[in-house]
Amino acid sequence: MDNPSPTPSTKPAIPAVLAGLRRGYDLSLAGAIGAVFGLYFYVELVHTQNLRTRDALAGALIGGSIGFYLNAAEAFREGAWHKLARTASWGAIAGSAGGALGLLLGEIILGGFRGGLLGRAVSWSILGLGIGVSQGLAYRSLPRLRFGLIGGGLGGFIGGFLFEALRDRLGSRYDLSQGLGMVVLGAGLGLCLALVEQVLGRVWVQVLNGRQEGRAYLLAGKRSTLGLDERADVGLFGDPSVSRRHAEIEASPSGYVIHTREDQGRTKVNGMIVSGSNPLNDGDRIELGQTILVFRRR
Repeated sequence: MDNPSPTPSTKPAIPAVLAGLRRGYDLSLAGAIGAVFGLYFYVELVHTQNLRTRDALAGALIGGSIGFYLNAAEAFREGAWHKLARTASWGAIAGSAGGALGLLLGEIILGGFRGGLLGRAVSWSILGLGIGVSQGLAYRSLPRLRFGLIGGGLGGFIGGFLFEALRDRLGSRYDLSQGLGMVVLGAGLGLCLALVEQVLGRVWVQVLNGRQEGRAYLLAGKRSTLGLDERADVGLFGDPSVSRRHAEIEASPSGYVIHTREDQGRTKVNGMIVSGSNPLNDGDRIELGQTILVFRRR
């Protein structure tokens, strides 16, 4: 007699708050590493005496490095190397352009404030806005662009404020305060980006079992692909019963709908096989092969 097929795990999901904290930790670490590398490249490579040129190059190197690492973090954790190459490349390009423009404008604003805690905070907030743009461009998503701008602005403001405070406490030891300030800037950008997504995100799915257990994926586009494909918006790796492009979730005028892209009955919503399309409501359980997700909508 054939053995019954294994039943997917139904244990409770990791709370969305904990998933958000994990993402916040990942992006904070990525942003801090990116800031350190960006500062290193600036110190080693930029020797011009022209103030504006130096500011532009500093912003490009620091912004590009932070943008690269922030946009590489998610794909690196998934092991999606093609996705990593695409998002990190776009993140580096957009971060460089935004960082250069942001730091130039920020330094002009800093001069208007004549320095000080508030002046530095506002100055670096402009830099953070420029870097935050990389989130939207890397994922080609308007909501992510909006979240990136808000998170980048907040992270830059906090980083600039702490940078100036550290400089005062360290007796104007600019090198040390600059290094610590850059770490705070990068980590603050990453943390604020994650928190803004957590607070303002309206639709997401959370994986309940398997290799991606606990991961929460923001559904920020009109169509979001789910499957084994490394270019999928929701990468479900480690489950051979999931197809490369197993299903899509679409935002329609009447709500959200899941479309199955496979014909072997391996797409289910609340235990019922999906044939073609099925509407989704908050709390619905989606089964793709042996992987279970929960659909959440505020």
